[in-house]
Amino acid sequence: MERIWVGAGLDRISDLPSNVIDHILACLPLKDAVRTSALSKKWKEKWHTVPHIIVDEHLFHERSQRKLEGIINYILTRHEGKIEKFSLSIEKVKDCYNMKLWIWRLSEKSIKELSLIIRRGQHNEVPSHLFSCQQLRTLNLCRFEVKHAHSFKGFNNLISLQLNKVNIETAIFERLISRCPVLERLTVRNLNCIDHLHINVPNLKYFRFDGEFKSMCFNTPLLEVFSINLYRIGSENNQFDLRFKFRGLPPAIKELYVRCQFQKFLAAGDTFMEVSNSYSHLRTLGINAFCFEKVDEVASVLSLIGGASSLQILDIKACKCKNEAVSEPILQFWEEQKHSPLSLNQLQKVTVRSFHGKDFEIRFVQFVLENSPILEEITIECMKNPDFNQDEVKALLMPFCMASTELNLVGGTYDPGSDDSSDSDNSSNGSYSSDSD
Repeated sequence: MERIWVGAGLDRISDLPSNVIDHILACLPLKDAVRTSALSKKWKEKWHTVPHIIVDEHLFHERSQRKLEGIINYILTRHEGKIEKFSLSIEKVKDCYNMKLWIWRLSEKSIKELSLIIRRGQHNEVPSHLFSCQQLRTLNLCRFEVKHAHSFKGFNNLISLQLNKVNIETAIFERLISRCPVLERLTVRNLNCIDHLHINVPNLKYFRFDGEFKSMCFNTPLLEVFSINLYRIGSENNQFDLRFKFRGLPPAIKELYVRCQFQKFLAAGDTFMEVSNSYSHLRTLGINAFCFEKVDEVASVLSLIGGASSLQILDIKACKCKNEAVSEPILQFWEEQKHSPLSLNQLQKVTVRSFHGKDFEIRFVQFVLENSPILEEITIECMKNPDFNQDEVKALLMPFCMASTELNLVGGTYDPGSDDSSDSDNSSNGSYSSDSD
């Protein structure tokens, strides 16, 4: 007997509510969303209303640069309704007029999230129509030149701003961020023409800076996450001085990431250590390129974590010390710390990266273990080292562990060339990955 399937041949997808179809199309890569126009007459123009447009040239690898720009023109010209999110990642822009056309189209679409990533080539001037996008909540620019529009009154809804490899004058930069009244996240990387910075953003909660400058002043009373990576600091031609407008770290700061050589960071601005004498709210501390062999560097970090009464997460990446032999001063320093009153009463998780198994590194870990009564987990990521014996290191560390502490050694496979700090601008996850930008 022949079976009859109820509903066979019915086009159930086309009869779905329009908002459901929009959601389905938004989840598809742009190339596939456009291809749905071939499904049927009903689908021919469905993609014209998709609210999220993500253009990555890798999806159009067989297309020439000029053809790709033509595709973007076609998509934006044919689109109907609002565009909430537009993301472009492209090698370069051949025709600057196209960029102006795209921004003009988007400014008419109540755009809320805009990401323009140009990976190489000359810097493109930001089209003036960008400053009329008053619904913007997220803005990400890479390899652009920003010249302030005289009519610009601010981005009243902007929450997150990322600038990478952007040419912008200091005065224009400060005017830009000061006119974003609800700005909470700011990522600044590889900016040109920046010397003295005044970060006047009262609602700012997250700030990441990668680059060079001569001085920085903050008016950020709500700042919770501060990540800094200084290039070529401490040189004769680039003296660095970090000054805070108020005494100590911002009162609300909870996470601090020093993503450069810690010793140079300290040497470049003694003011930082002098004025930042209160870390009572600090919960996460991440330090990159830390030398366990230098007494002044170790003493400084112990002073810092000792003042952080709420510190819960400590993440340190070691740098390769110049001297292979163990220096006498650091061993003497650790002998003097045997009766230290320092107690890390809230510390719960510790990660030590690029661990070489040297005596001065082991002494540091022993000290942390011995003075952290509620420590739950310590992870040691080891470098490749033929003379490194994990069992011997464990035997040296276990006597200092509390009964509730889990000791993990990740052995011999850690890549020293990897960058633990991702380019994303997310850093509030407890790991040393400062900044989702």
